[in-house]
Amino acid sequence: MTPMNGATGGTSARKVWILALAIAAFLALYTVAWFFGADRLKGYVRHRLSDASVAVACTGLEVRGFPFRIGVFCDAVGIDDKRTGTSASFGALRSAAQVYRPGHAVMELDGPALVRVSPDIALTADWNLMQASAVAGTVGLERASIASNGLKGTFTADMGETKLAFLARHGETHLRANGEALDAALSLDGLELTAADTVVPKADVIVDMTIADAAGWLQDGPPINAPRRTKGDIRNLRVDFGNGNSAAVSGNFAIDDEGLLSGKFQLEISGIDALRDAVAQAFPEIADTASSIADTIRGLSGGKNARVKLRANDGVLYLGLIPIATIAAL
Repeated sequence: MTPMNGATGGTSARKVWILALAIAAFLALYTVAWFFGADRLKGYVRHRLSDASVAVACTGLEVRGFPFRIGVFCDAVGIDDKRTGTSASFGALRSAAQVYRPGHAVMELDGPALVRVSPDIALTADWNLMQASAVAGTVGLERASIASNGLKGTFTADMGETKLAFLARHGETHLRANGEALDAALSLDGLELTAADTVVPKADVIVDMTIADAAGWLQDGPPINAPRRTKGDIRNLRVDFGNGNSAAVSGNFAIDDEGLLSGKFQLEISGIDALRDAVAQAFPEIADTASSIADTIRGLSGGKNARVKLRANDGVLYLGLIPIATIAAL
């Protein structure tokens, strides 16, 4: 019995050693593969940044995440698009993807941000937290999402004559390719706008729409002339001021080469008088126009809540056959 037990013990020991060697070999190969892939990714990112039509700078570029993740890290990010005269700078960037799912990446971007569009448009922004995620398939980026907390900033134009300050408690943007179209959804909670010395009442904003033939925007960004030459469907554009006062628009739209809006829409308003007073308080210069439009809508709907059809034709907004407003070129 003793020789047999010794043979059995020796066989078991060899199996344990073989298993241990196999595990060690796998870990060694995995480590080599990870660092090789990280080096290739770093080289790929550098090549894409230098070869892109839009110059992108990633200060302090590193690839981290071993052993189970892999991601690109930058101390600061800069963008320079000479085609449009646009430049932008941001804080640190951190990204990560699981090694078994490299097509799904999550990112975190620090502020502050400064965006300039020559000759006289500037946007400054900062936030408490900004995170993004992106999913890429065999044909490129398929969907992307951005979420922010405590977003605030200012927008200036016309050599500082136009100044708009904004603040949003929470915001989300979701983009998804839908065939040749692009589905876009946006929400802003607690949006506060201040134009010059005028404070617009705080509101929650929701936008849900589809832009035709715009799936490529996920890869290359919108064209220089956007939103001109675009068309699509607005499923829901809602501004909620609280206390049951809100306005919502849905319908199809088209914007021509000159930036003039055309389309057919349905407008739903809850609390016409409250919305009229809010607009008049925020923009006294159009108080009479707001009152006239409110009276017309109330007359057609018969109450403080309304549901009416609107039509836009080359930038002129009609309620039935009555022109009620002119929309500036977009």
